[in-house]
Amino acid sequence: MLAPTSETDERTPMNTTFRVLVSACLLIAIVSCSSMAAEIQTATAASEVETVSRPDPPVVRDRMITDGGVTLVKLSNGLTVIVKPTRHAPVVCVRAYVRAGGLYEKEWLGCGLSHLAEHLIAKGALHDTGEGATAKQAQQATGRVDEIGGQSNAYTSSDHTCYYIAAAAGKTIDCIDLIADWMVRPGITEEDFHREHGVVQRELEMGSDEPSRQIWYAHTENFFRSHPAAVPTIGLIEPLSKVTYADFQEYHRRMYVPQNMIFCVVGDVDSSAVIERVRVAFTGFVQGRSPDLSLPPVPRVSSVRRLVRQHKDIKEVIQRMSFRSIPLIHKDLYALDVLSYVLTQGRSARLVQTIERQKNLVTSISSSSWTPVWGAGMFTISFRAEPDKAQLAETAIMDELKSIIAEGVFPDELTRAKRQKVADFVYSQQTVESIAATLATDYLSTGDVNFSQHYTQRIQNVTGKDILRVARRYIDPDAMVITSLIPTKSPETSSQTQPAPTTQEASPETMFRLPNGLRVVLYPTDSLALVSMAFVTRGGVLLEDPNTNGLGTLMTGLSIKGAGTRSAEQIAEFFDQAGGSVSGNTGNNSSYWKATVLDDSFNEALEVFADIVTRPTFMEKELDILRPVLEAQIAQQDEHWFGQLRKWFRERFYTNSPYRLMTEGSHEVVASATVGQIAEYHRKHILAGASVLAVYGNFQPKVTADRIKKLFASLPQGEVELSIPPARQVGDTDELHLLKTNKQVAAIMVAAPGMQITNLKDRFAIDVLDTIISGWRLPSGWLHRELRGKQLVYVVHAYNWAGLAPGAFQVYAASQPDKAPQVAEIIRRNLREAAQYVPSQEQIDRAVNTILTAELLKNQSMSALSMYAALDELYGFGFGFRRELEKRYRSVTPQEVLRVGKKYLGGRFVTAIATPAPEAFEKPEEQK
Repeated sequence: MLAPTSETDERTPMNTTFRVLVSACLLIAIVSCSSMAAEIQTATAASEVETVSRPDPPVVRDRMITDGGVTLVKLSNGLTVIVKPTRHAPVVCVRAYVRAGGLYEKEWLGCGLSHLAEHLIAKGALHDTGEGATAKQAQQATGRVDEIGGQSNAYTSSDHTCYYIAAAAGKTIDCIDLIADWMVRPGITEEDFHREHGVVQRELEMGSDEPSRQIWYAHTENFFRSHPAAVPTIGLIEPLSKVTYADFQEYHRRMYVPQNMIFCVVGDVDSSAVIERVRVAFTGFVQGRSPDLSLPPVPRVSSVRRLVRQHKDIKEVIQRMSFRSIPLIHKDLYALDVLSYVLTQGRSARLVQTIERQKNLVTSISSSSWTPVWGAGMFTISFRAEPDKAQLAETAIMDELKSIIAEGVFPDELTRAKRQKVADFVYSQQTVESIAATLATDYLSTGDVNFSQHYTQRIQNVTGKDILRVARRYIDPDAMVITSLIPTKSPETSSQTQPAPTTQEASPETMFRLPNGLRVVLYPTDSLALVSMAFVTRGGVLLEDPNTNGLGTLMTGLSIKGAGTRSAEQIAEFFDQAGGSVSGNTGNNSSYWKATVLDDSFNEALEVFADIVTRPTFMEKELDILRPVLEAQIAQQDEHWFGQLRKWFRERFYTNSPYRLMTEGSHEVVASATVGQIAEYHRKHILAGASVLAVYGNFQPKVTADRIKKLFASLPQGEVELSIPPARQVGDTDELHLLKTNKQVAAIMVAAPGMQITNLKDRFAIDVLDTIISGWRLPSGWLHRELRGKQLVYVVHAYNWAGLAPGAFQVYAASQPDKAPQVAEIIRRNLREAAQYVPSQEQIDRAVNTILTAELLKNQSMSALSMYAALDELYGFGFGFRRELEKRYRSVTPQEVLRVGKKYLGGRFVTAIATPAPEAFEKPEEQK
């Protein structure tokens, strides 16, 4: 279809995707739909009184209500408005889409103006004020998002730009007004331009260190050649550096016209009231000249075209192999998408089984059928492999494709792939953000808001003959584009070419305990045709030492490769047929297994899931397949600056704690572990008394409870014993630890010894201070305003990392190497100031609104609900803990914030730097 643009118990600080995760268990204030409508009408009336001299709002020219309750409206100024009410969570998402992407920049192609415009327009999302701004000015720039308590961001693709905010439903008016103001009244000054122009240039520089981004850039360049799609959306260094404020103004005037936009609102709202508010919000926004969106045809591929580039930070070969295919609106769309799923979707898929598992030639493999609306797309196979296996992998993949060209696919493969497509659509209807994104992009690309729903239905009509036909038509071994990213020292090199309070009904969750001590949480709901299961057990790396680090990850990974009487292939095939997935992993404080399936497959899924947890077979042949995959993941930690920084920091900070170990494991342990050691680890540590099972979704609770009692009765009773080390101690002077790297960015971590997650007395107050300092989940606050405003960092964010053992309050950043000493000192200065800071009650309220909205949004999916309920019960908070969060956060006082600031940030800091220029730092005498 359209182009694509481990959940453990460790809170991941990186927010490199724009999707905000949200919890449906919180008490966040909303108003009823009727009261919201009244509020909107009142506010609208007030607005009209205050602006009697303004032009009349645009009128509704066309209105259509589709199946599924979607209202589609076309206003007289050309703006398209899409509204869909949902009732499963008290939240709202407001999105604006503009047909302004890198493809359409015409004479400015390569300047990245669409992406630069995104930075300038979405000021309240992540872009604050410039160098030298006062705190008051900074607050004015970001105050609206803070007051709303929402999560706001933006992104730019090759053919559109999106701006969005998600918040509690009671803030619908504010969300509409905010996004509308960005579209209609952005107020961008020349000072704004120069600030963000510099930020974007730094962002482009940082991307040169990221292998995944570089392989994409290289491959699109190789595939599209002279077509605008060959140019990165962010732009190229030279053209971007020369773009001017006048260029931006002209481009913005050309592209940001109402007929080139779509405005979408999804959530607990009233459609008529929303449309009325949108009309008022877009008053004065008149239709302009429609931009030229024409494009040349995508060049044909007439031979095998290879491009090989080196990357200093990878240990494996990363390769893409593509065939020219079709645009989105084409009769072969459905068969090509099903073929991609047959090849790599799920653990029982054709290439996963043959290339990864049986032949052990790759550490990962995937495929995609990218069919953009603007021209011919590409059918792609992507893989990662050790350098000496890359050519063998390519040959083996081509052999499988030739087999499909000759014989087609098997009936069970076809059935499974079609089933997975249904599951994809069902999963996409769980959150307001994903519903809004689906509706808007469907309309943007096809003119049909229900395209995805119709698409899923049409997928079911695909036959084996259709697959055979498209395979023969588009998979041409003599006409393909191959791009490889290889390690710098690879032997291949020489031979290749270059919210307010509310009330909620009592939760339907229940908990019971099995005789062996296993706690079981059940949450039946018929809101979606899904069931999610999460089994968590206390321990994680806290149970490991340097001689066993990795056994937990091997155990959870290997257990899904054979359990009970089922083989790895049978387990994979079952979950693929069930339209679901199963996975296991080990984190810092726990190990877990989770699974999600369509509800009509739940009965058998529960039995398979129980076998995975209680009766894994730990086969030698499966270990031989899994081992190189995990070894590759361990090696990949140093590819990205943050992974490298995280590892270096943990080794230097947690010197006497198991947290110095990585959850991925050590190469030595993973390389030498035996099935006997793994089985013993499972026998010793997976105990009923230390575990919780949570089941959320559409199921019969009594029947399910009876089956769980039988299926999990064999789990041994007992608890695990954890040896909890004391908190890290820092002496009378700050510590500095330097790692010399060959990357282009300097990665910085500044940390102070922290708390245990069970310290609820301090946890909520430090979260509020964290949010004031740097935002919650998305960056903002003091650090972001100062460091981004001065163009000193690519990214900066703080977070309180707490576990069953003492953790740390951490701030990470990435900057140019010569600026790293200045950045580290500014971070430490801000933390010292935070240790003495007494916020106002208004600041606390804003921070709490932001936290609560983010947590509400994070738990909308059944998978997230079950996982967090299980973890909260496991850690002793109770499975209903998240319903108490608002009360606990609202009780935080200014004096409590001051108390925890002094306690955790009033001492000395540990700074870990991974940089190509360690000589820029003068280490303290005792550290030399």
